[in-house]
Amino acid sequence: MILEFLEEMGPQLREPYSKSLGDGIFEIRAKQGSDISRVLYFFMVGRRIILTNGFVKKTDKTPPREIDKAKRYRADYQQREED
Repeated sequence: MILEFLEEMGPQLREPYSKSLGDGIFEIRAKQGSDISRVLYFFMVGRRIILTNGFVKKTDKTPPREIDKAKRYRADYQQREED
């Protein structure tokens, strides 16, 4: 259901469902029981949404290593798109 909101709303989707983490990386939020799951993503031209990595959030702040991982995945994706 959350991904359907993202598909419909795209970059217009905001909290509590989605949040910008800066530098074009966003997180979508889903709660299952007491766990809060996050999936990081970015947008590409042509209304494409690329999901990069997910994790169960244990603290208030998104771990920087998860954001760095999403940026590496984005760079890899963009490089492959150019080839």
